[in-house]
Amino acid sequence: MKSTQRKWFAALAGVLMLVSCAEDPEVDTSQYENKALQAWITQHRRDLLDNFQPVGDSGYYVDVLDEGDADAAPISEKAQWVRFNATARDLDGNLVLTRNAADAKLLNTFTRYTRYVPFYRYCGEENSGLLEGVWLAMRKPLSLDGGAREAKLRINAKVDLYLPSILFGSLSASGGYEGEATLSGNRPMIMHLEITDTVANPLSREGDEVDDFCRLNGGLLRYVKEGSSELASGAVTIPEPSDNPASQPNHPYNPTTPRWVSACDSVAQLYVNYRYNPGADALIIENGDHWSFMDTYKNSYAPYNDPVALNKAIDEALKKRFDTDKYVGVATLQADSVGLDGAAKIWYIGRFLDGFIFDTNIDEVKELIYGHGYTAGSELSYTPEDGGLIQAFYYTVPRLKYGQWASLITVSTNAYGSSGQNGSSTTTTSGGNTSSYYDYLNYMNYVNSYYNSYYGGYYNNYYGGYYGGYYGNYYGGYTPDTSTTTTTTTVTTEIPPFTPLIFQIYVEPK
Repeated sequence: MKSTQRKWFAALAGVLMLVSCAEDPEVDTSQYENKALQAWITQHRRDLLDNFQPVGDSGYYVDVLDEGDADAAPISEKAQWVRFNATARDLDGNLVLTRNAADAKLLNTFTRYTRYVPFYRYCGEENSGLLEGVWLAMRKPLSLDGGAREAKLRINAKVDLYLPSILFGSLSASGGYEGEATLSGNRPMIMHLEITDTVANPLSREGDEVDDFCRLNGGLLRYVKEGSSELASGAVTIPEPSDNPASQPNHPYNPTTPRWVSACDSVAQLYVNYRYNPGADALIIENGDHWSFMDTYKNSYAPYNDPVALNKAIDEALKKRFDTDKYVGVATLQADSVGLDGAAKIWYIGRFLDGFIFDTNIDEVKELIYGHGYTAGSELSYTPEDGGLIQAFYYTVPRLKYGQWASLITVSTNAYGSSGQNGSSTTTTSGGNTSSYYDYLNYMNYVNSYYNSYYGGYYNNYYGGYYGGYYGNYYGGYTPDTSTTTTTTTVTTEIPPFTPLIFQIYVEPK
């Protein structure tokens, strides 16, 4: 059947070519793709013919596997942010897009720097960030069984969408969920869609997540300005204490103060743990446990198949690299604060609230989470008044001492904002001879057989000496490659919109 279809399309293409030679008309290829998708549905999923959703001159087919929680409001009722898993294949079953680590591993596209979690996108009355077919399925009622019934997707809904390319565009990328294969233009796609969460107010949601993390891991104390209405309302906040820890029971250096305190009283939900001490407790808090990450990230593959072991290995790496056993803690440390005009050299680990490491400049940690072959880390040079980094660093680093460890947690407002950061990777190769050993052999064989045999034999020593000397030296430069070739990969992990972040920071001594 497929062979017959290919012959039919080839014959049709020939006819179109003949016509174009005469009149060169513009051909709307989408009509042929629509017919091809309809033919595929007729052959493979005839039960879905009555589930066709018309969209202008095109349309798509839908198989509703689960409409979601009956008690939840339909997604179409209001504009909101939606978390959803999406797995896309072409009509031959080749994987095009996935958020699943196991799928990526099977196809040899799994990367250790990719965080396999659901998409997080805005779904409003107008489409601004979703594949068109996905947005239509979420926002528009689905007509099923030839119009006999209607479905509206809710949280935990599961559907399969059979989409023409006009409803999703072209997909081309590599690595992790950024793309498993290239889907050529004008090719339909099967999208398996699972809605995992809906968020009406993402700023409020991430703020609650940050506060909950702090309360769970050592306690939270917010500083607000004197006379603030928030202070007067009886909230668990106090005015920011002075710089003298001995006279202030709520000073962040004092062991009786909750671990997480406001970085300053004018920036909301940016908190600092000044007493973070990798030599004494690393990721350990007062109760002797490791940080309790929010929904700890874990998959079946290293290094996140055993997060506890990974965190212990990181603790040991920091201990060995920075000799953290000798760190005396911020209260005892005799050193100046960085200030706005100070030049700080910073080493850091950046994490999501689930513990996944999205960035670090510490080589020993890079090796633990990425393996070998990744770009070497170097100290992050930063003078706060010069800017250049996320706002969370600007409001935090000036109050840190040279030689101090600290950890900070922030909402996206002080980091990568509502847009987040796209994931990517770049691989470069350095070292080695630009010519290969095969180049060398081919050139030398050419010189020996042609110039020495032909010219040397015919014109005796004259041309033999001239060409032999000239070309011998010239082509002799193509020598076997005995040097070392180094391949390194620079990675950028995706940071979804409205995503809180945690940083573990060390400022080198002045």
